[in-house]
Amino acid sequence: MRGWWWYRVLIAGLASIVFVGCATLPKITEKPVSVALAVPPSGPLAETSGQLAWGRARTHSSVLLLEGNREALQWRLALLDSARSSIDIQLYLWHEGASSSLLFDRLLKAADRGVRVRLLVDDFLLRSSEGAIAALSRNHPHFEIRVFNPNMWRSNTLHKALEFVARFDRLNRRMHNKTWTVDRCMSIVGGRNVSDSYFGLAPHYNFVDLDVLAAGPVVADISDGFDEYWNSSGAYPGAMLSARGTPDDVAELRAGLANRLEESGDLLQSYARDVRDWSGELAALRRTMAHGPVRFVQDRAEAEEDDRQVVSSLRMVAGNQEKDVILITPYLIPSRQGLAGLSELVGRGVRVRILAPSLGANNQALVHGHYRKFRKPIFDAGAELYEMRPDLSPEALKHVDVPPGQAERACLHAKAVVGDRRRCFIGSLNLDPRAVDINTECGLLIDSEELTRELLAYVKTLIRPENSWAVSRDARGRLLWSSDQGVQTKEPPAGFAAKLLSGISGVLPIQGQL
Repeated sequence: MRGWWWYRVLIAGLASIVFVGCATLPKITEKPVSVALAVPPSGPLAETSGQLAWGRARTHSSVLLLEGNREALQWRLALLDSARSSIDIQLYLWHEGASSSLLFDRLLKAADRGVRVRLLVDDFLLRSSEGAIAALSRNHPHFEIRVFNPNMWRSNTLHKALEFVARFDRLNRRMHNKTWTVDRCMSIVGGRNVSDSYFGLAPHYNFVDLDVLAAGPVVADISDGFDEYWNSSGAYPGAMLSARGTPDDVAELRAGLANRLEESGDLLQSYARDVRDWSGELAALRRTMAHGPVRFVQDRAEAEEDDRQVVSSLRMVAGNQEKDVILITPYLIPSRQGLAGLSELVGRGVRVRILAPSLGANNQALVHGHYRKFRKPIFDAGAELYEMRPDLSPEALKHVDVPPGQAERACLHAKAVVGDRRRCFIGSLNLDPRAVDINTECGLLIDSEELTRELLAYVKTLIRPENSWAVSRDARGRLLWSSDQGVQTKEPPAGFAAKLLSGISGVLPIQGQL
């Protein structure tokens, strides 16, 4: 601890020199408080939500599993195009690409027709122009952006990096939540951010991911949860990110967006390019949505109040299974408590299976470098381990790539718990130290036999030999990887850069931050 104290003093001293004349964000003494608008008296979503309630228990909600990347983007567009009063979106990242241009264009068009848009994005991976964010927030009467837990020193990457070290305790806690709520009538909750990889349009890799479209009482809880973060001390007004930002800048933003959409025309051919009527798709929900008790859980926005509700809920779902449980996570670094929980489940006669990515199907090689150390402890706990392959079968790949997109590989990004009972969990929580102990997370606890059965069938497809390697040990304790292509005694192949990063990461003392 003494060495760390002197390290912090050194960084603070260096910062005092480097930051002379550095651009910093102004401190916020007060900011407007806003809350969710009431459900509009009419409109496509209000009417659909009302129709879904017919014959459904008053305390139950309706849910639709969104396992395919194409339908995940389609339903986001459907909600935005159908909005009449409000759109509230909370995300970890929003990266530039064809899908983000399409979604942002629809957000702007909704705001232009009078819909109030509130967009809350974490600052850690923010790549958008601060001037554009400030211009839009300052000059559009219906569009506001806030940034969660921002760096205050923003002149360049060096300044941000030094501040991150100097103010590590504050800046290390990131908002990993992902929710979309429209008209306080319907919401999407799950694992997807906004980037082409989440919607089947990226060239290098596309994600296997999961979301849930929800309607009913749970939407009010999701909406209230958004308000908690929007009005929290960590949410910084986008209008104050930059001193620049005029109406001319908004016009320039619109022109650039139109150009990007024109350039992406071929790639976006599977999606509606302009606002359209989604009444047919909304009407079909009465036949396709499952029903049951659904509970929204999220970690508290203020760090000092955070009681890690999402982790507790996930443990409850896993612990309630009687015969079978499958854990799905893209980043797997179990804690001692987590391993003990696996052992306890197996000891009760529960079959425990874990689906994680192989190195080739992992977009975070740094995490994989530490995950490798836990294969044998997972086996010792009695669990079965499967690693998703990057070369999925055509049946599985139809949920991943969206024509004409065709990525070089598939990567796992879904986070869920499913088993033999009615309940499942789908959300943003990974099974690694950063998700369990540091970042904020959210998700849905779903008590629906129909949706749980659908999720279980999909996950079982992913762990079949044509889509995953079953990892085991031979009589001498050596690891084996089995698939429909046979048995290998070495870790399945991956790209050179991934192997290098994984190897370097594995010897660095960074496990608690992954």
